[in-house]
Amino acid sequence: MTLSRRGLLSGAAGGVALISGCGADEREARDVPSSADIDVARYALTLEHLEAAFYERVVDAGALSGREGALVVTIRDNERQHVLALEAVVRRLGKRPGRPPKTDFGEVIDGGRDTIIAVAAELENTGAGAYLEEAARIRNPDLLGSALAIHAVEARHAAILNHLAGRPALPDGAFATAISRAEVLSRIEPFLAA
Repeated sequence: MTLSRRGLLSGAAGGVALISGCGADEREARDVPSSADIDVARYALTLEHLEAAFYERVVDAGALSGREGALVVTIRDNERQHVLALEAVVRRLGKRPGRPPKTDFGEVIDGGRDTIIAVAAELENTGAGAYLEEAARIRNPDLLGSALAIHAVEARHAAILNHLAGRPALPDGAFATAISRAEVLSRIEPFLAA
């Protein structure tokens, strides 16, 4: 049986075992940033900026209260930490992080609780799927570690928000679904300001 890197990474945490089992030469090669690593890091950072901006807007608007309001504050704080972690990775790869995208969540906020929770669930599901799609392109262990750690948290955010939105909290099947960049763009485009 032949296992591919993509198969290991898309299946679960097997990617961590893959890295720890690498020989010294392969680990050293992974430490040299590739254009793919930089591209993935900036892409992930853009998604995290978008999510952080969304939760910031929801919290600032006071749109949710009680336990849901507290949950959104926690998720906002997680997304801020994701941004900081990815900015640090981009800098370690020798590049500048770039500017956050301009966003517009006005209609979502105006839509009230149900719209906000539905969009939050969609953003988190999209983020988790995006990380899964990109994992196989990553060569730098620092970036891979961050991506896997963030992917797990995005999936947890998605589960609780799916539950609050009245959707199944558990995925449909034993494996998560990767989401292509084209699909991610189609999902986030409504929230990007012109």
